[in-house]
Amino acid sequence: MKHKLILSLSFVALLAASCGKNNPDPTPTPTPTPDPPAPTPSMLTANKVVAHRGGASECKKPDNSIASLNYAMGLQCYASECDIYWTKDNNVVVAHADGNDKINGLYPWESTVAEIRAAGTLSNGEQVPVLSDFLDIVMTQNYTRLWLDIKNITNTEAGDANQRAQYAINATKKACDIIKQKKAAMWCEFICTGNAKVMAGVTGKTTGSAFGYATEAGIPIAWMSNSKAEEYAQKGYVWANLSDEYMTRGGGSRTIDEFAKYGIKLSVFVVDSKEQINYYTAEADRLKAICSNYPSAVINALAAVGK
Repeated sequence: MKHKLILSLSFVALLAASCGKNNPDPTPTPTPTPDPPAPTPSMLTANKVVAHRGGASECKKPDNSIASLNYAMGLQCYASECDIYWTKDNNVVVAHADGNDKINGLYPWESTVAEIRAAGTLSNGEQVPVLSDFLDIVMTQNYTRLWLDIKNITNTEAGDANQRAQYAINATKKACDIIKQKKAAMWCEFICTGNAKVMAGVTGKTTGSAFGYATEAGIPIAWMSNSKAEEYAQKGYVWANLSDEYMTRGGGSRTIDEFAKYGIKLSVFVVDSKEQINYYTAEADRLKAICSNYPSAVINALAAVGK
């Protein structure tokens, strides 16, 4: 009897195992698929070319538009330059103000984004973009960064020198907040007006300055002052973004050698003419970047000299 019971139990176990193989669980637990890594800018960027205002002059799109940003990304430029301003509702609008520091006829620091947009669109029908719009687009690829140009405000109707500087500092601070929230620091670099009050703060201290906010956020920032490289080094600045007119090639007094001596990175804008393009592409190995309204022309010139 004991042997029969053992055989019966063995048969039941064998039958259960057989049924398990022939009739698997109809709802097996799927193996989770890990999310693909987020794209990040390549450490080996395709070129050193920055599209000034997205290369709007070359692609015939509105400057500071999403259309021009897409053009710069299509060229795989190192960066697409765009202008930023702080708004009344504590946002950052991407636009190039007119000579009176107005966007669509409005001072950005006295207007909300909604008010600025309601006052007009870009020539291609786009609404005036904000920084988050640009970040959402640029973060989908791994070549092109944004060069965020912290614009100087010169219209005295905006207040005294300290107040005007503070509006530009506010733009930097809020831009850093937005960039940190989106975890987009890898896609951004600042270029700051040569106004020392903006770069160093209205009190002359790092705290509350464009330099301080950018540095705290881990975002590179260039000063655009026609100052000696020695002064850059004394202030702790590591990058100069200078107009060609400040350089000896353009009739100024600054040289590539001067900044190289102090270990200051140097980029040059706006490099548009054939003579400018030929000169700076020949010196590309010693420059951080070359900013142009005609980025594809600079890319082609670099390719011609094998850079």
